[in-house]
Amino acid sequence: MQRFLFAWLLLIAYPIFGQTSDEQAEVVLLRQLATQPADTGRVRQLASLCYVLHDSAPTRAIPYGEQAVRLARRLHDDHGLLRSLLVLSSSYANISDGPHALLLQRQALVLARRLHDMNGIVRSYTGMGGVHHERGDTAAALLNYQRALDLVYRPGVQVRTQLILFGNLGNLYFHLKKHQDGLLFTRRALQLARRTGDIAGESLYLADLGSYYLRLEQLGTAEGLLREALGLVAPLHQPRYESGHLELLANVLYLQGNLREAEQLTRRAMQLARQINYHERVLDAYSLLADINASRKNYEAALSWQQMFRNLNDTLNNRSRLQVLTALQARYESVEKENQIRLLTERSHMAQHRNRELWTAVALLLLALGGMGFMYAQLRRSRAALAENNATLQEATLELRQLAASKDRLYSIVAHDLRGPVTSFSGVTELIDFYLQRGDEEGLRRLPDIVRQAAQNLNSLLDNLLNWAVSQTGELAFQPERLLVADLLTELTGLYSTSAEAKQITLQTSCSPTLAIWADPHMTRTVLRNLISNALKFTPVEGTICLEAEALPRALVQISVTDTGLGMPPKQVAALLAPEGLVLPAQGPRSGTGLGLMLCRAFTQRQGGTLQIKSLEGQGTTVSVTLPNAQR
Repeated sequence: MQRFLFAWLLLIAYPIFGQTSDEQAEVVLLRQLATQPADTGRVRQLASLCYVLHDSAPTRAIPYGEQAVRLARRLHDDHGLLRSLLVLSSSYANISDGPHALLLQRQALVLARRLHDMNGIVRSYTGMGGVHHERGDTAAALLNYQRALDLVYRPGVQVRTQLILFGNLGNLYFHLKKHQDGLLFTRRALQLARRTGDIAGESLYLADLGSYYLRLEQLGTAEGLLREALGLVAPLHQPRYESGHLELLANVLYLQGNLREAEQLTRRAMQLARQINYHERVLDAYSLLADINASRKNYEAALSWQQMFRNLNDTLNNRSRLQVLTALQARYESVEKENQIRLLTERSHMAQHRNRELWTAVALLLLALGGMGFMYAQLRRSRAALAENNATLQEATLELRQLAASKDRLYSIVAHDLRGPVTSFSGVTELIDFYLQRGDEEGLRRLPDIVRQAAQNLNSLLDNLLNWAVSQTGELAFQPERLLVADLLTELTGLYSTSAEAKQITLQTSCSPTLAIWADPHMTRTVLRNLISNALKFTPVEGTICLEAEALPRALVQISVTDTGLGMPPKQVAALLAPEGLVLPAQGPRSGTGLGLMLCRAFTQRQGGTLQIKSLEGQGTTVSVTLPNAQR
C-alpha cells in the first residue's frame, strides 16, 4: 500500500513552533495581560495569544481572538482589528469551521482595503484560498490565490506573506496534478527562504519537494531532498517539523524496500511527536509501522499497531467533534455577551437622555456662563485646528523645497553632461575650417570619430534620464522572467564591439552556458549597458574589459564588469554608492554625473539584488551586480 504525506497549507502561522515554545509564550503573555489596561497594547497581546495557540490548541485560542476583536472594535483600533481577524480566522479553520473562517477573512479583506494595507489584502486572499482548498473547492481556492498573486510584488507586501502564497500555490497545483506549476511555485518559495536566511522555511519547502517527487514515484530524488531537509531542521530543535520530515523519509524508504531504516525513522518520529502531544503525527506513525510489519509478514505486530491506530483515530475524531462544539459554544456565548453589552448601552443612552433633560433646565439658569464656556471651547478648537494646519503647511513646504532641490540637481546634471557633446558639435565646424585651410586630410578623417563619440555620449545621457524619470514615477513595470546570462553577455558585447574596436579595447566574457537569472529583461539590459559603456569610457587605448558571471550561494548570480582604467580613490567610490540620490558631477580620473550608476543601483534593488564597486587608483575598476538565480 502506497502512503504519501504532504506539508499542510500555511494560512497565518508561519513558521509553526513546537509545543514547549507555545506554552512558554502563553505563560509570558498571560502574565503581561494581568497588568495590561484595556488599550491597543492589550489588543495586540490577546491577538498574540490567539496566534501562539491557534495551531496546537485552537479551542483555547478562539476566546482570546474573540476578545481581541471586540476590544479592537471598541477602541477603533483598525490595525489591531485586522491582525486579530486574521489569526482568529485561522483558529476557526483549524477546527474545520470553514464558513465562519471565510466570514472573518472577508471582514479582514474589507478592512485591509480601507486601510490600503497591501500586506493585509494579500494575506486575506491567501487565507480564503487556503480555507477553500481545505474544503475541496479548488476553483475558488485558485481564484483567491490568483488575486493574491496579482498583488504579491506590490510595495508593502512582506516576504513571509510571499512565502505563504507560493507554498500554498505549490500544494494546490500539485493537488490538481499540474506538477510543473506546483514545482515552480514551491521552488520559488524555496529560493525566497534561502535568500532571506529562513532555515526553517527552507527545510519545509525541501520537504514539500520531496513529497512531490514521492508522489511522482521518483524515490531517489525524494530521498535526497528529504535528507537535506532533515539536515537543516535538526539543529533548530523543532520537533513538529522534524517528526514530519522523518515520516516522509520513512515512507520513501518503505517504498524502496529499506524496512529496517524506515522503522527506525518512524519510531524516532513517533517519539518526537509524543513529546509535544502531536497526536496526528503519532497516528501516521502507527499506520506506517503496521505496514512495515505486514511487509515483513509479522502479522501479529502489524495487527497490534493497527489496533493502536484505530484507538487513537477514534480518540482524535471525538476530540475534533468536541473542539467544534466548544468553539460553537464560545461563539454563541460571545454573541450573548454582545447582546448584553448592546442592551446595557441602550439603557445608558436612555439615562443620558434623561440627564440631558435635567441639565437643560439647569442650563437655562446658567445660560451666560454656558455661553462663555462654549466660546472658550470653540476658541481652543480653532487654535488646535490652526496649529494642525500650520504643521501640515510646514510639511508641504519642506516637501516642495526637497523637490526643488532635487530638480536643481537634475538641471545641473543635464547642463553639465549636455555641455560636452554640444561643445563637441560646435567645435567640429571650426576644425573643418582649420583642417581645410591646412589641407590636413588625416585630421578630417578623425572628425567622424569625434562626432560619433559626442553623439553616443548624448544618447547615453538622454536614455539614462528617461529611464530615471520613469523609475521615479513608478510607471516602469517589474516583469521578471528566466534569462540566460551567456545570451545577455553575447548580445551586449556585439552591441559595443564597434566602439571597443575604435579604441583598440579587448572585450572578454566568461560565463557558464547554463547559468540563468530571474530578472526583468529591460531593467537588466539597461544596467549592463551602463556598466559596459562606463568601462569603455574610462578604459585607455589597448585596454581590456572583462565580463564575468558566476553562481553564488543562496540562489544568487553575480555579474561583474572589470576594466583596466585608472581606477578611483576610496572617497569617490563612497560618493558613488551614497544613498542620497542624484549627486553633482564628480572630478577626477572617472568624472561624470553618477546618474547612470544611480539608475543601475535602483534597477538592481528593484529586482531584489545588490550593486558593488571595487576600485584602486592605477589598478582598474570592477562593478558587480547580484541577482536571483533562476535555478534551484
